[in-house]
Amino acid sequence: MNETEYYLDTIPDSINPNWIEKIEVLKSEEQKYIYGDGNGIVIIYPHKKYFEQISLLLKEYPNYQKQIDKQTLDSIYIKALNSRYDLLLSSGQKFIEPNEQTERIKNHFGQNSVYKFLSSDELFNYTYKHGKTLRLYRLTHKQISKDTIDINFGDLALKVKKGIFLKNGLHFREANYTLACGGTNGYIPDFRFIYDNKTKTWKLIGGSCKYPE
Repeated sequence: MNETEYYLDTIPDSINPNWIEKIEVLKSEEQKYIYGDGNGIVIIYPHKKYFEQISLLLKEYPNYQKQIDKQTLDSIYIKALNSRYDLLLSSGQKFIEPNEQTERIKNHFGQNSVYKFLSSDELFNYTYKHGKTLRLYRLTHKQISKDTIDINFGDLALKVKKGIFLKNGLHFREANYTLACGGTNGYIPDFRFIYDNKTKTWKLIGGSCKYPE
């Protein structure tokens, strides 16, 4: 809006849907990666005549507009993975869905780690060789404010098959992802981190997956 980008999670719920002129979905690989998100991008364009109303609402949330830097966000993701004691202490490998974020942090986990970071092609080949189904974990974050970040783990089921498929062109393999339902008890993050001004560090303070002290 006026050449300023706002993240969807930072926009107040009070914005009227009628103020939206159009919604554009970027599907091509080139467009997705230009905008820095390999999972795809949705662009929402407001009507120009409503810019003033929307601007007033956004000014009520000044702390939300400063996005956390990538290096800090990476460290929070790493802390979250290292705090999932249920995954760390249970048997078997835990496969992490590839995206821009996990690509940056994967080198912090060695070969002996329970977490496995494979590329999309590697995941397909591994899954095909091991029963054609695989459980994955999708890591995402939600910036609540400039000093509060939520990290969430999504439970994915990957199913793959080979053959001849005609969908947006000719393909010889197919991968389908299914995301497990998160329940209906309202939003509860898996982990919530806050910035401690005294220690100048990000601390894990709560969430459904936080290990009780």
